[in-house]
Amino acid sequence: MDTNYHIFKKSVKSKGKTVHKWYFYWNDPVTGVMRQKVCKGCKTQAEAYAFVSAQPSLFVEEKITIEKIARWMYVPGSSHMERMQKLGKTYTPETLRTKRFMLNIFVEWFGDRELSELTIPMVIDSLSEDKHSGSWKNNFLTVVSEVYAEAPFHGLAYIPVPQFPKFRRNSRKKDIFTTEELNIFFDESLWMDMSRKHYSKHPQFDEGHKAIYLMFLCCIKCGLRIGESIAIQARQFLFDEGILVVDGFYKSNQLYRTNYNKCGSDEDKKIRVVPLPEDFARIIQNYILEKNLKGNDYVFVRYGKPIRKWLAEEWFRRILSMSGINAENRILTPHSLRYTYITRMRREVAGETVQKIAGHNSLAMTDHYTRAAIPEMVAAVKPAADAANRLFE
Repeated sequence: MDTNYHIFKKSVKSKGKTVHKWYFYWNDPVTGVMRQKVCKGCKTQAEAYAFVSAQPSLFVEEKITIEKIARWMYVPGSSHMERMQKLGKTYTPETLRTKRFMLNIFVEWFGDRELSELTIPMVIDSLSEDKHSGSWKNNFLTVVSEVYAEAPFHGLAYIPVPQFPKFRRNSRKKDIFTTEELNIFFDESLWMDMSRKHYSKHPQFDEGHKAIYLMFLCCIKCGLRIGESIAIQARQFLFDEGILVVDGFYKSNQLYRTNYNKCGSDEDKKIRVVPLPEDFARIIQNYILEKNLKGNDYVFVRYGKPIRKWLAEEWFRRILSMSGINAENRILTPHSLRYTYITRMRREVAGETVQKIAGHNSLAMTDHYTRAAIPEMVAAVKPAADAANRLFE
């Protein structure tokens, strides 16, 4: 029986006679007014107790489930996102979609439970049966941890985040190219043959090999991600200083260029500079002059637009196949070019310098870079210039 109900017996007049009836009273939870009600048909205290025990509880403590905590997480405009912004955390639309997708799976599994009921084995066992990669599962656990951080904002006492064990990453690292393979792969005649064969039936669509060839050459010569290479604009090449400023990433799935690098944001752009090898600098400078490119003009285009990632990847696969390079039991992708660059740089240049070039750590930058900041950045990567010139040796 709800302890807020109280049973009592009182005498009442009924048809001129005095009778004893059982009642119960309570204080209204909203108004505080005392109310009473007869225990219908009850002749004994035991019957009255049973009658009152069947009454609904006055104070129903709302159950704060995982579903309720997660309901507005990662939703633009929600109080959760406003808090994240105040904490200095920003997310790209793509990141929000990914986190929300993982959160929906978490809610589907455990949404009707309270957070305090959740255990490490429950989460890990569910993930173990999932077919996603180990890296994806670790990102999923990060989202779960963020649900714990959100719980106090729903009136719950702080619950420490469980120490979830991490899954082993089951994705293999990309393989690297040998010097001989690089020279074979970047034999320009191979790319010319590929262009002629691929467009032989539809020559009107053939814009040649040059843009894609140079884009991939830029990846290996400067250690770029493919999205960074696609995003390159003419202004980024500072030939007098002998460097390339990497300050944007092309989002192929959304067809736009960011003004910050991968994993960066409007607040922390992660801009970096890389040394321009002398031979590549001459090639790309002539190409820019030949195409009359200036300022924000994209350098590597087809049909007047930045090269699509899927097309670049298709060319890479075809050239790799035509080259005769042994790719059996190896993972050779466009990212292998960047991985090859970094691996070779590490042999000759201090690790801290390589990190600055590769963009594996954030540089302390203001919201925009200026020419005045360039000399300091150049000095930081200058030791790598000679190594960059010897990349194909």
